This record gives sequence, structure tokens and C-alpha cells, in this order.
Amino acid sequence: MLLAYLAITKSVQNYSRAVIIFSFVIMVFLLPIAKLFIKKRLYKLGLWRRRAKVYSHNLFLQNEIFGNYYLGYIDAKERTPKTVFINSQTEELDTLKNIINKELRARHEVIFIPLIDSYDLTHSHIYSLSNTRTNLIVLKNRLKSKYQLYFKTLSDTLLLFIVFPIILPLLAIITYRIYRSEPSEPVFFKQKRMGKNQNTFVCYKFRTMTENSSALLHDYLLEHPEELENYQKYHKYKNDPRITPMGHFLRRTSLDELPQIFNVLRGEMSFIGPRPYIIEEKDDMGDNISTILAVKPGITGLWQVSGRSDIDFLERIELDVWYIHNWNLWMDLTILLKTIRTVLSRDGAS
Repeated sequence: MLLAYLAITKSVQNYSRAVIIFSFVIMVFLLPIAKLFIKKRLYKLGLWRRRAKVYSHNLFLQNEIFGNYYLGYIDAKERTPKTVFINSQTEELDTLKNIINKELRARHEVIFIPLIDSYDLTHSHIYSLSNTRTNLIVLKNRLKSKYQLYFKTLSDTLLLFIVFPIILPLLAIITYRIYRSEPSEPVFFKQKRMGKNQNTFVCYKFRTMTENSSALLHDYLLEHPEELENYQKYHKYKNDPRITPMGHFLRRTSLDELPQIFNVLRGEMSFIGPRPYIIEEKDDMGDNISTILAVKPGITGLWQVSGRSDIDFLERIELDVWYIHNWNLWMDLTILLKTIRTVLSRDGAS
């Protein structure tokens, strides 16, 4: 609209069109990021806060609502709330209708949490059929769109050009450190993983375990049988005796994943997506395998920024399915920024 106005008023020659377009592109990213920082600051100052009440027995949901400075809601406790959250998953239909009707008459704002939480409704279209008092919610699988897939591939390519020169020296340093600590052992760990359309590929990581350590693990599991239960739930051992001292550092910082940038170069992986599953996990993935393996696996994803070691295998699958159903470029950017924060804080890694 701005460029059209300048053209109509014949003043376009007085301004740099490149600067206008570049400024617009930059602000698309800067404005949302600025909102995050501004709201956080206002929340700490007590200016971005609203009293709220939550109808739910889900403590995790309550902590997410009251712990999210971006939303700005605080527990009303004994005071009158301005906003009420109603979780449809914890109430019967008739009870739910009564609660909504009562709160709509008394409150400034009522926020309804839908029964189905597997889809991000903020990116859907809603149509109203007034004659039948019905709403139609249109859901789209964006990763089935060739244009969306093109933009995801383009974002991977751009990110590769940006980060590769930065990562390459770091790869060289870590390679040298691993080689110096154990010159007779390989630097990289290679393992077959399941990729897009169930095609297997060799996934690269820095080696973090001792080689030929089956006997070591066998003896350890005999002494710590509780680790078997932990592995069945999380598909990893809590205190794996095979991990080297250098391996502990690489895992805590997630730097052991860096060699997967070569998988991105080969087109086998994406920067952001579901983590690549090992072949032995195929049966455990159940009916969700076709959904998860419809896209390229990623170096990082929702699992890495959502607790990682604190999330069991089934929850990890749910996260991956949710990501695929609700994917958009802004989500990828958010996951990327959260990954950097997670790596720097070493939160959830093991």
C-alpha cells in the first residue's frame, strides 16, 4: 500500500524502494520479538497483569497460564477475577454449559479451552452457519502444500548458509578434542535412522560413548535394574555408564548433534522437525509412524525445547505429531530461538 501510494503521488523517486521493502521484512521479525521483551518487562513491573481463575484440575495447564508473562494472567486467589479459563476436558457437557453461561454473565472475559487439543486453531479458518448455529473449523496440513514445503526448504538453505561458517570451526575444535582424548577410537558415531517416507539414512553424531561397552552396560544393569524401567519409558538410561567424560559435556550442551548439519547438506534432514527415530523404535511408534515419517527429521524440534529428558517416549511422539499438524515458519523460528536458549542454559539435556 505504501509503494502504491508513492507511485500514485509520483513521489516514489524521492524514496528508496529497497529501504522500504527491507524495513518491512525486518519489522516482520522485529515487532513480534520486541513484543516478547516488552511484555516481559511490563509483567515484572506489575503493569501487564490481569487476575484470572482456571476451571481445571490440570496443574500443568494452570502453571502454564499463570507462568506465561506473555499472557500476563495471575491467580486471582480470593479476589474477583476479570478473566476465567474453562477447560472443556475436565467437565461433563451439561456442567460445562452451565459454567460458561454463568461466567459469561459475570466476567469481563471468558477463555474456552477446546476438548480437542491436537490442533493449533489460531491458524485455522472459522465459518459460521447462522441458520444452524454451527461453526465450521477448517484445518489444513501445511506440510502437504508444495508451496509451504518450498518455503521450508528455502529456510533450511538460508539457515545453512548463515550457520555453516560459524559451526565449521566448532566442529573442528570438538573433533580435535575427542581425537586427543581417545586417539584410537572413532570421532563420529554413525547410526541408521528412519527418515522421510521411512527411508533409512546414516545419522551422524559426535561419539559420546566408549566403544564395545556391552559388557559394561550388562554389569551396570544387573546392579541397577531400575534403569530398565527408565529405558522403557524414556528410551534412554538415566545414568549411562558408557558415556565418556567428553561425552557428558557434549550431551549437556547438545553439541553432539552438530555433525547432523552434514545430513542437512545431503537433504536427509531439516534443521527443525521431529527427531530421527532409530529403526528399533518403529513398532513403538504405532499408528503415528506414517504421520511422523511424512516429513524430514530435524536436528532440533519441539522435543528439545519442551523438557527433553523429562518427557517420555509417548509424549515425544505426541509432540512430533502436533508439530506436523500445526507447522508454520514462525513456529520453526520460535523453536530455533528456544533451542539456542536451551543449549546455553543446558536445560533438559542428558
